[in-house]
Amino acid sequence: MTEMKRKHHIIYRIPLYEIDLGNALYHGNYFHLFEIARDDFWRSIGFPYPRIMSLGMHLTIVELNCRYRKPLHYDEEVQITTHVEKMGSRSLTLRQEISRPEKNEICTEAIINMVCVTFEGKPTRLPEELRSLLEKWK
Repeated sequence: MTEMKRKHHIIYRIPLYEIDLGNALYHGNYFHLFEIARDDFWRSIGFPYPRIMSLGMHLTIVELNCRYRKPLHYDEEVQITTHVEKMGSRSLTLRQEISRPEKNEICTEAIINMVCVTFEGKPTRLPEELRSLLEKWK
């Protein structure tokens, strides 16, 4: 039996200003949704992003792979899911999915690789308290 990963969910309604001329969410705007969900994820685990910054560090995205499966449209209510794929001493990989929960349909998925760096850009270890909180999400 395979273990289910713990996942964080938010609900978001697609606003008109994010829509392109083809009447779908503009491809670059998906990243806004991923960012909104990640920000909420940090808060929900008890380590809001401003706290990371107060330690003189941040999580910089070094690689992001996005797969668009089905377009999203104005006024649709979608669910954005975030979970931890893997974690190193200085790195973190999150998987995020945007879905239509009423149809059990994944529309977009992203794998985001991040590295913890100081404000000077030097790689550094993830804060131990953050690592401990993230362990519960692996």
